[in-house]
Amino acid sequence: MISRTVTSVLIVAGWAVFLLAFVWPTAALILDSAAQGQPPDGGFTFSWRQWGLLGRSGTLSVVATIVCLILSLPGAYLIGQGRRVSRQPLVAASLSAVLLCPPMVFAFGWERLLPHDFDPYLRCVTVWALWAWPIPAWVIGAGWSRGGRAVFEAALLSTSHLRAFIHIALPSLIRHIALSALILFVVFFSDYGVPHACGLTVYTTELLGWATSSSRLIDVVWPAILPTAVTLLVLVIVFQLWRRCDRDEVGDAPLLDRPSSLLHLLVFTIFVVSWLLPMGTLVVRLASTSVIVEALRTYGGDLTCSLAVAILSGIVAVGMGVGIAAIRLPSVPVVWAVIFGALPGALIGESLVAAYNRPLFGWLYDHWAIVALGYVARFGWIGLAIGMLVIPGRKDDLSAQARTDGATEADMISHLFIPMNWAILCGGVAVIAALSVADVATSSLVRVPAFNPIAHVVIEKFHRFEDGMLISLSLCLVSVAIPPALLLAWGLRRRS
Repeated sequence: MISRTVTSVLIVAGWAVFLLAFVWPTAALILDSAAQGQPPDGGFTFSWRQWGLLGRSGTLSVVATIVCLILSLPGAYLIGQGRRVSRQPLVAASLSAVLLCPPMVFAFGWERLLPHDFDPYLRCVTVWALWAWPIPAWVIGAGWSRGGRAVFEAALLSTSHLRAFIHIALPSLIRHIALSALILFVVFFSDYGVPHACGLTVYTTELLGWATSSSRLIDVVWPAILPTAVTLLVLVIVFQLWRRCDRDEVGDAPLLDRPSSLLHLLVFTIFVVSWLLPMGTLVVRLASTSVIVEALRTYGGDLTCSLAVAILSGIVAVGMGVGIAAIRLPSVPVVWAVIFGALPGALIGESLVAAYNRPLFGWLYDHWAIVALGYVARFGWIGLAIGMLVIPGRKDDLSAQARTDGATEADMISHLFIPMNWAILCGGVAVIAALSVADVATSSLVRVPAFNPIAHVVIEKFHRFEDGMLISLSLCLVSVAIPPALLLAWGLRRRS
């Protein structure tokens, strides 16, 4: 009886959050934009400036994607040769530590490390690539461990190592490479923090400016059509590749030779350059620990509130994912959440304003709950992915055995899946919380008087050239990302 009650509450609450964070904001944005009945400033056309900013965003994203893929290859090979990253907790912690740190903090570190006249476009590409290389390392490494090594080993029986890799192994990884490239492009194309920290104006920074300065939805919705169309096109390709990879996926290949010490050294070097070098620069540039004490004394309340709201958002998002996955209908919500989360942050913020800036929702819109809902809307797709991972499909062997023993769906969720995946659930909450703390674009439009999100305080110090406070608060954000990295690595280790 208790298990049925718990499961019912999870399902109802999960779908309620999905409606509040995704369905109603989407509908409100469309309805309010149509109801205003006015053309945007400049008419229903796109200016040369808008096309130029779109081209700049696309070019930077493509170049950063190529560089990032190259940097990820040693890590991908290390993961593939080790069969799975969950058996290498230190590697998992290193990759997670890089990925969970706010990328704009990396930009601040490299700004102080590089000469003042260093090209900002090159710095933007460098920061993106050195921050996101764990993404393709995981994806391509998984492809190599599950099929690439097997076909490569078989091809060595009749040809050389070089020809076997070029003509046999590489084509078997094309889908994983393409999938990684598309994910990277979407992440870079919709990012606000790094270009802004590098002093660049791209489409996302311009769009946020339009959103904060205009009182009409159409002035934001219409310009957002261009990047949204590009994002949707890329995501359609991503989903098609994901489905094809899933159909073509084979079982774990037999473990071959252990990765060499030289490969470990190379991956460690990339980690040092991408994470320790910019972070170490910030630590060295910090005049004294008294600055950190002053920063915590001045902005400790904002930091505490930001962390509390971000952690609550992670709990809500993961709970939503588990509740929706519990009824075996995850496909439509996941697709919706991924598309919604990949949109420009300013557009997500505008959709929340359109949905909840009404007398009926004053209890939510004027308080911290709207900020938490904004984080769920931005990163809720991670919670849904966690839910699909925790609650497997009906063909899962463990589920079939439990049903044979007489367990109901509610029993398995309450007493099997959730306890067995407690570490993964905690890791998912930590990941969403770390990403939420660093969000700027969405939370810019749903600000509340109760507290000032710490990411906005960092941006403010950047504009005011208050270097000591900027570095102190940036290091606080980095310290927030380290525990989630260790927790996620521990969760993967437990799951293996």
